[in-house]
Amino acid sequence: MTSPTRPFPVAETPRAAATGFTLIELILVMTLLTVASALVVPNLASFFRGRSLDQEARRLLSLTHYAQSRAVAEGVPIELWFDATTNRYGATIGAGFSTEDPRAVAYDVDADIILSLVTEETPEPYELTETFESAPDIAVVFLPDGLVQPNSATLLRLEHTDGNALTIALNQMGTSYEILSDDDLAQP
Repeated sequence: MTSPTRPFPVAETPRAAATGFTLIELILVMTLLTVASALVVPNLASFFRGRSLDQEARRLLSLTHYAQSRAVAEGVPIELWFDATTNRYGATIGAGFSTEDPRAVAYDVDADIILSLVTEETPEPYELTETFESAPDIAVVFLPDGLVQPNSATLLRLEHTDGNALTIALNQMGTSYEILSDDDLAQP
């Protein structure tokens, strides 16, 4: 004989008291978040300062590549100029080759970054047939053959007020620039 099947009775659980966080738990969590943010924020500030220096160095290096490519493509010298009083730099066609340059570019440097230039008399890696005169604030001149004019700046140093620095240096062949850290400059 078979017995009728009955569903199992569901046990009734007592309703839990009001669920949620107590005021003490909320205060404890807020205290932990405050302590954690106090430890992390100073490190984030130095991280972002380093990023602004790195970003500025990459933008300046990109501008050197742009100016060199433009000098070759247009067949005129392209000058990289730097103005320490307004904290700006840019690239334009060499003086005397055009009255107006619609493709000229200019950038503002972050107020916390100091730009300095080093110009050295370097041995000429090629025979120079013509030197273009430029204004005193012109740091680098890219010639129509793509080479750098010998009296151009060999080092473009970007230094943050916190002491970090990057250098954009003319490569050994004297044809283009590259970013170097202080450690790279110290090695022979």
